[in-house]
Amino acid sequence: MAGVSFWRPDCPFVDLSDEKHGDGERSTILLNGADLLMQASISSSLQIALAAVLALATAQALQLPDAYWAPISAIVCSLEAFDRAFETARRRLIGTLLGVGLAAVQVSFVQQSLLTYGLCIGLLGWLCYAARLHPSSLRFGAIAFTVVVTEADQAAIWLTAATRFIDVALGILVALLVIQYWPGRSKS
Repeated sequence: MAGVSFWRPDCPFVDLSDEKHGDGERSTILLNGADLLMQASISSSLQIALAAVLALATAQALQLPDAYWAPISAIVCSLEAFDRAFETARRRLIGTLLGVGLAAVQVSFVQQSLLTYGLCIGLLGWLCYAARLHPSSLRFGAIAFTVVVTEADQAAIWLTAATRFIDVALGILVALLVIQYWPGRSKS
Protein backbone atom coordinates (compact mmCIF):
# COMPACT_ATOMS: atom_id res chain seq x y z
CA MET A 1 0.00 0.00 0.00
CA ALA A 2 2.97 2.30 -0.03
CA GLY A 3 2.36 5.45 -2.03
CA VAL A 4 -1.46 5.29 -1.85
CA SER A 5 -3.15 8.62 -1.15
CA PHE A 6 -6.54 9.11 0.43
CA TRP A 7 -8.39 12.38 0.81
CA ARG A 8 -10.46 12.82 3.99
CA PRO A 9 -11.95 16.33 4.18
CA ASP A 10 -13.36 15.62 7.62
CA CYS A 11 -9.91 15.31 9.20
CA PRO A 12 -7.22 16.70 6.91
CA PHE A 13 -4.62 17.20 9.65
CA VAL A 14 -4.68 13.78 11.27
CA ASP A 15 -1.66 11.56 10.87
CA LEU A 16 -3.04 8.21 9.71
CA SER A 17 0.31 6.52 9.27
CA ASP A 18 0.66 3.11 10.87
CA GLU A 19 2.62 -0.10 10.55
CA LYS A 20 -0.28 -2.60 10.83
CA HIS A 21 -1.18 -2.88 7.14
CA GLY A 22 0.47 -5.33 4.80
CA ASP A 23 3.27 -7.71 5.73
CA GLY A 24 4.91 -5.48 8.29
CA GLU A 25 5.43 -2.90 5.56
CA ARG A 26 4.73 0.62 6.66
CA SER A 27 1.77 2.07 4.78
CA THR A 28 1.30 5.79 4.65
CA ILE A 29 -1.84 7.68 3.94
CA LEU A 30 -0.95 11.05 2.53
CA LEU A 31 -3.34 13.83 3.28
CA ASN A 32 -3.83 17.07 1.49
CA GLY A 33 -3.74 19.08 4.74
CA ALA A 34 -1.03 21.53 3.70
CA ASP A 35 -3.03 22.58 0.63
CA LEU A 36 -6.17 22.99 2.73
CA LEU A 37 -4.32 25.06 5.31
CA MET A 38 -2.89 27.28 2.58
CA GLN A 39 -6.33 27.80 0.99
CA ALA A 40 -7.91 28.60 4.38
CA SER A 41 -5.11 31.05 5.21
CA ILE A 42 -5.46 32.87 1.90
CA SER A 43 -9.25 32.97 2.19
CA SER A 44 -9.11 34.25 5.80
CA SER A 45 -6.52 36.87 4.87
CA LEU A 46 -8.64 38.14 1.99
CA GLN A 47 -11.79 38.12 4.11
CA ILE A 48 -10.11 40.12 6.90
CA ALA A 49 -8.57 42.51 4.39
CA LEU A 50 -11.92 43.12 2.68
CA ALA A 51 -13.72 43.69 6.01
CA ALA A 52 -10.99 46.10 7.18
CA VAL A 53 -10.95 48.06 3.90
CA LEU A 54 -14.76 48.33 3.76
CA ALA A 55 -14.97 49.38 7.41
CA LEU A 56 -12.27 52.03 6.98
CA ALA A 57 -13.78 53.32 3.73
CA THR A 58 -17.23 53.57 5.32
CA ALA A 59 -15.88 55.31 8.43
CA GLN A 60 -13.97 57.77 6.25
CA ALA A 61 -17.05 58.37 4.08
CA LEU A 62 -19.01 59.15 7.26
CA GLN A 63 -16.13 61.46 8.28
CA LEU A 64 -15.71 59.80 11.67
CA PRO A 65 -12.85 61.56 13.51
CA ASP A 66 -10.86 58.42 14.37
CA ALA A 67 -11.88 56.13 11.53
CA TYR A 68 -9.23 53.54 12.41
CA TRP A 69 -11.45 52.09 15.16
CA ALA A 70 -13.91 50.69 12.60
CA PRO A 71 -11.37 48.43 10.85
CA ILE A 72 -9.91 47.38 14.20
CA SER A 73 -13.35 46.11 15.20
CA ALA A 74 -13.82 44.48 11.81
CA ILE A 75 -10.50 42.65 12.19
CA VAL A 76 -11.33 41.43 15.70
CA CYS A 77 -14.69 40.06 14.59
CA SER A 78 -13.35 38.61 11.33
CA LEU A 79 -10.96 36.37 13.22
CA GLU A 80 -13.83 34.15 14.36
CA ALA A 81 -15.94 31.61 12.51
CA PHE A 82 -19.38 33.09 11.72
CA ASP A 83 -21.23 31.60 14.71
CA ARG A 84 -18.54 32.76 17.10
CA ALA A 85 -18.17 36.07 15.25
CA PHE A 86 -21.75 36.97 16.12
CA GLU A 87 -21.13 36.20 19.78
CA THR A 88 -17.82 38.08 19.79
CA ALA A 89 -19.57 41.02 18.11
CA ARG A 90 -22.30 41.06 20.75
CA ARG A 91 -19.75 40.97 23.58
CA ARG A 92 -17.64 43.69 22.00
CA LEU A 93 -20.65 45.91 21.38
CA ILE A 94 -22.07 45.57 24.91
CA GLY A 95 -18.65 46.01 26.52
CA THR A 96 -17.91 49.04 24.36
CA LEU A 97 -21.26 50.62 25.17
CA LEU A 98 -20.68 50.17 28.91
CA GLY A 99 -17.07 51.38 28.65
CA VAL A 100 -17.75 54.55 26.66
CA GLY A 101 -20.81 55.40 28.77
CA LEU A 102 -18.94 54.99 32.04
CA ALA A 103 -15.99 56.97 30.64
CA ALA A 104 -18.21 59.88 29.64
CA VAL A 105 -19.82 59.92 33.10
CA GLN A 106 -16.46 59.66 34.86
CA VAL A 107 -14.87 62.49 32.88
CA SER A 108 -17.97 64.69 33.26
CA PHE A 109 -18.57 64.25 36.99
CA VAL A 110 -15.52 62.79 38.76
CA GLN A 111 -12.05 64.22 39.33
CA GLN A 112 -9.63 62.32 37.11
CA SER A 113 -6.78 60.44 38.76
CA LEU A 114 -5.17 57.05 38.56
CA LEU A 115 -7.28 56.00 41.54
CA THR A 116 -10.60 56.95 39.89
CA TYR A 117 -9.43 55.36 36.64
CA GLY A 118 -8.76 52.06 38.42
CA LEU A 119 -11.97 52.28 40.45
CA CYS A 120 -14.03 52.87 37.32
CA ILE A 121 -12.53 49.85 35.57
CA GLY A 122 -13.34 47.86 38.72
CA LEU A 123 -16.90 49.21 38.57
CA LEU A 124 -17.09 48.26 34.91
CA GLY A 125 -16.05 44.73 35.86
CA TRP A 126 -18.74 44.61 38.53
CA LEU A 127 -21.36 45.84 36.02
CA CYS A 128 -20.35 43.15 33.53
CA TYR A 129 -20.47 40.51 36.27
CA ALA A 130 -23.87 41.73 37.56
CA ALA A 131 -25.26 41.63 34.01
CA ARG A 132 -23.84 38.11 33.61
CA LEU A 133 -21.76 39.13 30.64
CA HIS A 134 -18.86 37.13 29.31
CA PRO A 135 -15.46 38.29 30.70
CA SER A 136 -14.46 39.49 27.23
CA SER A 137 -17.16 42.19 27.53
CA LEU A 138 -15.10 43.68 30.36
CA ARG A 139 -11.95 43.52 28.25
CA PHE A 140 -13.62 45.37 25.36
CA GLY A 141 -15.28 47.80 27.75
CA ALA A 142 -12.02 48.58 29.55
CA ILE A 143 -10.30 49.29 26.23
CA ALA A 144 -13.11 51.64 25.14
CA PHE A 145 -13.12 53.27 28.59
CA THR A 146 -9.38 53.91 28.40
CA VAL A 147 -9.58 55.35 24.88
CA VAL A 148 -12.31 57.79 25.92
CA VAL A 149 -10.87 58.95 29.26
CA THR A 150 -7.47 59.60 27.69
CA GLU A 151 -8.98 61.76 24.93
CA ALA A 152 -7.21 65.12 24.83
CA ASP A 153 -10.39 67.14 24.20
CA GLN A 154 -12.29 66.57 27.45
CA ALA A 155 -14.87 69.24 26.51
CA ALA A 156 -16.24 66.98 23.77
CA ILE A 157 -16.20 63.78 25.83
CA TRP A 158 -19.80 62.75 25.04
CA LEU A 159 -19.07 63.16 21.32
CA THR A 160 -15.90 61.10 21.73
CA ALA A 161 -17.83 58.37 23.54
CA ALA A 162 -20.54 58.32 20.88
CA THR A 163 -18.11 58.21 17.97
CA ARG A 164 -16.10 55.39 19.59
CA PHE A 165 -19.30 53.37 19.88
CA ILE A 166 -20.30 54.15 16.28
CA ASP A 167 -16.81 53.20 15.05
CA VAL A 168 -16.98 49.85 16.83
CA ALA A 169 -20.56 49.13 15.73
CA LEU A 170 -19.69 49.99 12.12
CA GLY A 171 -16.66 47.68 12.13
CA ILE A 172 -18.69 44.84 13.64
CA LEU A 173 -21.50 45.26 11.11
CA VAL A 174 -19.11 45.25 8.15
CA ALA A 175 -17.23 42.20 9.47
CA LEU A 176 -20.44 40.22 9.99
CA LEU A 177 -21.68 41.08 6.49
CA VAL A 178 -18.37 40.06 4.90
CA ILE A 179 -18.34 36.80 6.87
CA GLN A 180 -21.98 36.08 6.01
CA TYR A 181 -21.57 36.62 2.26
CA TRP A 182 -18.03 35.34 1.80
CA PRO A 183 -17.87 32.88 -1.15
CA GLY A 184 -17.60 29.26 -0.08
CA ARG A 185 -19.14 29.76 3.35
CA SER A 186 -21.67 27.06 4.07
CA LYS A 187 -25.11 28.65 4.42
CA SER A 188 -26.41 26.16 6.97
